[in-house]
Amino acid sequence: MDWVDRMNKAIDYVEKHLSVDIDEEEICKIAACSFSLFQGAFTQITGISLSEYIRRRKLTCAAYDLQNTDEKVIDIAFKYGYQSSDAFTVAFKRLHGVTPADARKNGVKLTFYCRLHFALKIEGVDKMDYTVIEREPFSVVGIRRTTPYGGGTWAIVKGDGSNDRIMEMSGRFYDLGLCFGFGEDGSNDYMCAIEYDGKVPEGLDSFRYPAVTWLKFEARGTVSDNTLGGVWNRIHQEFLPQSKYAISDLPTIEKYVEWDDSADICNVEIWLPVESKKS
Repeated sequence: MDWVDRMNKAIDYVEKHLSVDIDEEEICKIAACSFSLFQGAFTQITGISLSEYIRRRKLTCAAYDLQNTDEKVIDIAFKYGYQSSDAFTVAFKRLHGVTPADARKNGVKLTFYCRLHFALKIEGVDKMDYTVIEREPFSVVGIRRTTPYGGGTWAIVKGDGSNDRIMEMSGRFYDLGLCFGFGEDGSNDYMCAIEYDGKVPEGLDSFRYPAVTWLKFEARGTVSDNTLGGVWNRIHQEFLPQSKYAISDLPTIEKYVEWDDSADICNVEIWLPVESKKS
């Protein structure tokens, strides 16, 4: 079973369990990877978190039930995991712009989010250059935080003076972004770091990579064209499904060679810790 089939079977599972608990371990078995890796790939490909996709689909199905059944609002709320009619009403109105009661009226406008389907699309024209690198163990130090959105840790280190302090200590700003994974709510466990050997400075977090095989990709272009996001999408949608490599459970790295919003310059190396796919 290839990667695209696994992603679609995982979505099949989610769709069949919108009205019951979704078992993370079952998704891991279907996708043949850890849940955090599945969440990360899902977010980077679709642009939304898995939990947000599930929320949208539940509320889409709830709208259908309201318009096509005689079920009570509270029963529909419980069916899709809401513990009270008030919580259901707030969530429903946020998505659809109307209350569940209003959704049953004739002529009301509602929002529909369809089921996702993954398809492999290879253009065959644009090449993807990558480098295979074998590295010995190395350590990084920095600031690790879980924030509600991607890039939140960068906002912290640039806003509280941490970036200036690491420059004073090491002679360089933070240039590495380690992604440890995504939470169910779409939050991102992320670390801004530099490579560093020696005693961990007080107040900083650390992480040590074992000896591992890395794939290095380059994202060079403009910030405004979402060059970095585009390369990530191609990695997940084109390269990994066709290659013999799979991302390991270690955090991926974005190395910011140059990032200048005002000059609209993006030059980032993407480092993937990989292992051979299991047959």
